[in-house]
Amino acid sequence: MHLRRICRDVAVQSALRAALTHIKRVGAEPETASPWLVGALAFVPPVVAGVVFFRLEAVTVLGIAVVTGLTAHVAARLLDQPLDGTPLLPAVVGAALVGSGAPLPWALAVAIVAAAFELGRARFVPGARLQVGLVAYAVVVLISRGGPAVYVTSDGAPAAEPIRLWLQLASAGAAPIDAVRLYVGNVAGPILATSMLAVAVGAAWLWYSRRLSLLVVLTFLAGAMVPIVAGHWSAGYQLDSGPLWFVAALVLADRQTLPASGVGRPLLGFLAGLAAIAVRTRGLAIEASLVAVAAMQVLMVAVQGLDWVRHHRDETRARLRELREAAVALGRQTRPRPARPG
Repeated sequence: MHLRRICRDVAVQSALRAALTHIKRVGAEPETASPWLVGALAFVPPVVAGVVFFRLEAVTVLGIAVVTGLTAHVAARLLDQPLDGTPLLPAVVGAALVGSGAPLPWALAVAIVAAAFELGRARFVPGARLQVGLVAYAVVVLISRGGPAVYVTSDGAPAAEPIRLWLQLASAGAAPIDAVRLYVGNVAGPILATSMLAVAVGAAWLWYSRRLSLLVVLTFLAGAMVPIVAGHWSAGYQLDSGPLWFVAALVLADRQTLPASGVGRPLLGFLAGLAAIAVRTRGLAIEASLVAVAAMQVLMVAVQGLDWVRHHRDETRARLRELREAAVALGRQTRPRPARPG
C-alpha cells in the first residue's frame, strides 16, 4: 500500500514538473512551444473581456464552441483523421464573432462549420494557411443574410453595434459612441471580440512570441486610411474597433497564416485594410469588415494553390486521377444491385 502511494505521488510530481516546465517554456521561449497553444493564448484576453461584459451569455457561447471543438477533435482521433493542431481554436474564433444578442443556435452553427472546415483543411489541403474559424463565420453570415448579427449592450439592452449606429447617424457627422467605451469594449458587438484593449493585449503576446507581423498590421492600417480619408470619416471612430483588429491583428497578421512571399504580405495587409473599411457602407456594417478579411485570406490561399498547381502539374494530374477513381468506386458501391429472378 505504501509503495503504491509513493509511486502515485512520484507520478503526480513528475506530471507537475513537466507541466511547469512547459509553462516556463511558453513564457520564456514561446517560439519553441506548440504553435496552436501560442496562438490560442492570444485570444484569451478578448474572450475574457467578453465574459466580463456579457457574463452568462458569453460563457454559454464559449462553452458551445469548446464542446464542439473538442468533440470534433476526439472524433478525428478515433477515426484516425489527420490533424494539424485542433478544431477547438477555429470553433472558438468563429463563435467569438457572433453577435452578443444572437440566439445560441447561431453560435453552435458557426462552431460546427468552423470545426468541419478545420478537419477538411487538415485532411485535404494541410498547406492552406488561413484561419477557418473566420471563414466559417463569414459563410454563415452570408448564407443567413446576417443571422448572427444581433447585438445587445453589456446591460443586455438591444442596440446596434457601433459601426451600424454610425451608418444610421452618419448625417449627423458626429461619433455616436464615446471613444473610451469603444476602446474598453462595453458596447454592443461580437460577444467575445468587443474590446480593443483586450485585442491589443493579445496582439502584444503574439508580437512577444514572434508570431505577429508588424508589417502586415501597418499596411492594413495604411489601406484602411484610404477610404477613411476619401470619405472624410473620423479615423478614430472607424479604427477604434475591437472586432476589426481582432481579425486584422490576431488572425490576418499571424505569421502562421501569412504567405511566405515578402511582397505578398504587405500587399495582403494593404488590400485587406482597404476592403475592410470600404465595404462597411455596402449593406453590412462591422460584419462587412470581418467578411472582407476572410475573403482576402481565401483569395490568398486560392492564389497560392494555383501557383502550386502550376509548378506541380504531374502531381496534380495524379491526385485528380485518384479522386476520379475513388468517385467511380464509391458509385459502384452505392449503385443498387439488380433483383434476383424469383
